[in-house]
Amino acid sequence: MEKEEKTLGEILPGESLNISAVGTGSPVWRRLGELGFTKGATVDKLYVGFGGSPIAVRVSGAVIAVRREDANKIKGRQTF
Repeated sequence: MEKEEKTLGEILPGESLNISAVGTGSPVWRRLGELGFTKGATVDKLYVGFGGSPIAVRVSGAVIAVRREDANKIKGRQTF
């Protein structure tokens, strides 16, 4: 059974996502790509700030804070 695609904003802290697509169109996306947010990378959601933003994630061995609006544009399949 194929897992449904979700966004990084939808998964819960402690869950992971294998990236299939990331948003484009701004310098933010180029920088996130340089930090490891690329197709095929696994992102672990660690913590969500009060009010839903920022979201702390681990990608490529680094812990990074991402705005909720950017996290909602990072799509992939949930890993367990």
